[in-house]
Amino acid sequence: MAYNLSNQLTVIHVHGEDANKFLQGQLTNDINKYNDTQSQLSAHLNNKGRIIANFIILSTQKNDYFLITPKNIEATILPRLKMFVLRSKVTIEVSDLIPTLDNNHTQDKASYKIGNQYLMLTDNIANLEQINDSEWHKLLVDNNVPFIYLETSQQIIPQQINLELMGGVNFQKGCYTGQEIVARTHYLGKVKRRLVEFTSSTKPEIGQTITSPTIDNQEIGFVVDYYQENNNYHGLASLQLDYISDAQLSNQKIECIPVAQEEANA
Repeated sequence: MAYNLSNQLTVIHVHGEDANKFLQGQLTNDINKYNDTQSQLSAHLNNKGRIIANFIILSTQKNDYFLITPKNIEATILPRLKMFVLRSKVTIEVSDLIPTLDNNHTQDKASYKIGNQYLMLTDNIANLEQINDSEWHKLLVDNNVPFIYLETSQQIIPQQINLELMGGVNFQKGCYTGQEIVARTHYLGKVKRRLVEFTSSTKPEIGQTITSPTIDNQEIGFVVDYYQENNNYHGLASLQLDYISDAQLSNQKIECIPVAQEEANA
C-alpha cells in the first residue's frame, strides 16, 4: 500500500544553475556530497544556530533538489529561503510533486527509509491512500525521526535533537547561517540536551514544556512529536539529560529513555 502524505508534508523545489552553491550556504549538511538516488538530512538555522526548519532532501541530479518538511512550517521557511537568493540563479517554489510512503522501493527514485517504509515523490496520485496523522506520527516517533514544526521552530540547535548523530550536520563544509554556534558546541562543549523517547499517561502537545521538580519545576525541554496508543502517549522530546529521571509533563511524571545513536560520518 502506498500512502499520500500531502496533508502532512510540503515539498520545496530548489533548482537552477546556482542551486548547489545556494544550499551550501544555507543548510547544515554538505549538499555537494549528495549522492544520486539516495537522500540527505539537513536543516536551516537562524543566526543563533537554532533550527528554523529541518528537511529530508531528495534529488536525482545536481542543482535540482526537493526539500521535504512539515506542512505547517511552509509559510515560515519558504520566504526565509527566498530572502537569501539575491542575485543567485536559483528558483525556490512549492513543488506539485506528492510526498508518498511505500514499502516498495523503486530503485530509480530517490528515497529516504523510515522503518520499513520509503519516503519518495510522485506525480501520480492514482491508488494512493491518504495516511492519517496518527499513523504518520507513530512512524516518525518509533523510528526517532525528529521533525521541527512551527511550534518548535527556532528553539534548539541541531545537536539537541541528535541531528549531527543522524548525519544531518557536516562539520568540514564551509560557512552557513548559524554555523559558528553549532561548530563551537561540537568542538568545545558537551551537549547537555539530547533527543529522548518518552511515555506519558497525560496527553502532550508538540512544543509543550517538560519540567523537573528537582530544579523547582523549571523547564528542561519540550515535546518534539508524539502519538497515542491505547491509553498512553509515546513521543520524542528534546531534554536536558541530567533531569530525565524525574521529568514531568503537566506535573505528571513521564518515563524517558535517551535515544542512542552512533555518530555518522559528517
